[in-house]
Amino acid sequence: MPALADRDAANKAINQAEVLIESAERSNGMQYAVYLMKSARDNLNQAKIDLDKRDWTKAEIAAKKSQHDAEVAAAKSDAMKAEKAYTDLRQAVDLLRNELQRKRSGQW
Repeated sequence: MPALADRDAANKAINQAEVLIESAERSNGMQYAVYLMKSARDNLNQAKIDLDKRDWTKAEIAAKKSQHDAEVAAAKSDAMKAEKAYTDLRQAVDLLRNELQRKRSGQW
């Protein structure tokens, strides 16, 4: 029964890695974290190979590495998008501030 539990844990980890990779892709992980996304996919593929070889422990470890890489890629993507939104907002505020100053000084 322990082998079955190990196989189930490996399968669960692989399924979670697949979900996290899909989530990172939806967050534009490929745009902001290419290396991490490649690593996540490579580890997922290795986990599937290990699963086919019935090496449940290695499969679970590779799947968890894949999960980690996908989570970091998604977080990096979210951070880069937030930084861009901040920059865009800051530029809009600066533009409005400049227009207000011109209006106040009669240069409008």
